Amino acid sequence: GEIFVNGKKVTIKKTKDALKNGIAMLSEDRKLWGLVLCRSVRENISLPNLNEMTKMGLIQLKREQKSCDSMKDQLRIKLASMDTLISNLSGGNQQKVVLAKWLLRNVDILIMDEPTRGIDVGAKHEIYCIINDLVESGKSVIIISSEMPEIMGLSDRILIMSNGKLTGELKKEEFDQETIMRKSMENL
Repeated sequence: GEIFVNGKKVTIKKTKDALKNGIAMLSEDRKLWGLVLCRSVRENISLPNLNEMTKMGLIQLKREQKSCDSMKDQLRIKLASMDTLISNLSGGNQQKVVLAKWLLRNVDILIMDEPTRGIDVGAKHEIYCIINDLVESGKSVIIISSEMPEIMGLSDRILIMSNGKLTGELKKEEFDQETIMRKSMENL
């Protein structure tokens, strides 16, 4: 297929190409693909943003701290300190850290694969609020989820795929669990 960002066709072969075009992805498995579990919250947020936080190859600590604190406050990440190991946070706070690193990078398009997998009900609500705030601020959010209420509650439009083929597109007023299930079974 083809990818268009703001009406312009783009080619994405590597992560670097996606980031250059303002696209980031939150993986379904944050512990395997989204975080460096043996590092601190600060380091996890900073890692994809080092170019903006360094001068002559050295991390500008005050700039890093200010940026990370801003993300912590904006996303309401609960932790003792920015030097807390990411592995010591709850699943919901870990997911907020994954979000923080891409929001700090100021991407315009977020692809979120199973964004609330492995987090408690309270954290799910917080993630839903963050997603809605992002959309309100003009960001595009693409959600891939196996949770029907999540998809129907967060989406303006649902694209349904089965065996790699698009089998349906529904607008909010057309959302219906039966239709979504039927179209998701096509091409099986």
